[in-house]
Amino acid sequence: MTLGDEYRREPGSSDDLIDYDRVADVYDLYVTSDLDVSFYVEEATKARGKVLELMCGTGRVSVPLLEVGVDLTCVDASAGMLARLEERLHARKLKARVVRADIRHLDLGEEKFELALIPFHSFSELASPRDREVALRAVHGCLREGGRLVCPLHNPAIRVRSTDGALRLNGSFPTAEGGLLVVSGFETLDESSGMVDRLQFYEFFDASNELRAKRALPMRFALIDRISFTELANAVGFVPVALYGDYGRSEYLEESSPFMVWILEKAKHP
Repeated sequence: MTLGDEYRREPGSSDDLIDYDRVADVYDLYVTSDLDVSFYVEEATKARGKVLELMCGTGRVSVPLLEVGVDLTCVDASAGMLARLEERLHARKLKARVVRADIRHLDLGEEKFELALIPFHSFSELASPRDREVALRAVHGCLREGGRLVCPLHNPAIRVRSTDGALRLNGSFPTAEGGLLVVSGFETLDESSGMVDRLQFYEFFDASNELRAKRALPMRFALIDRISFTELANAVGFVPVALYGDYGRSEYLEESSPFMVWILEKAKHP
């Protein structure tokens, strides 16, 4: 048995979403990046209408948006992540509509939004092309004509470099009990499909540096190239209006940009 075999997905489960309920209680300890937050705040305040945040998690982006007065609906499939979001909103006396839903089966009734966001490359976690199409059609249906979607993706040319199977340390993070959470993981690539399988490890140490517990989270995401995403967006009824290489709105360069930050617009009927 090789490292991680006991956590491998069963055949036929490749289209499942990542089970963030396994780590919802510690997610905010190790996911602290804010490099994209000012970008989303700018886009949301420009929209001047209702904003829909999909795959919102525990509110890393939601809270800053609400703090500047955005009329926000937050959607995620994980009950654990949404419970943490609700706690954060209550603590800050913020209000948002919070909906538990799978983006692939999104149904928000007749409400239409000016802007939709799918932060943190989460769209890539929709493993199959069919799931990505179904999800994008669902988002399209939630937007008014002329409404926009911000959908960042990995740049495959850059992201593929870490899919060599080597175990890498993500970081060490202090816990409320005075201990330490150590997060690491390794990734492998299926070149034929562009799918990346990641196994992420969580090791919990107490204040005496004794290892007290371990967890593992299987993750799977797609490396989606520029041409494929453009074709998908067009097929669904979106028009790409901008593609940036980072959250500073730099020009996208395939050989060097860390991300693809897409802005799509719902095409207006003639």
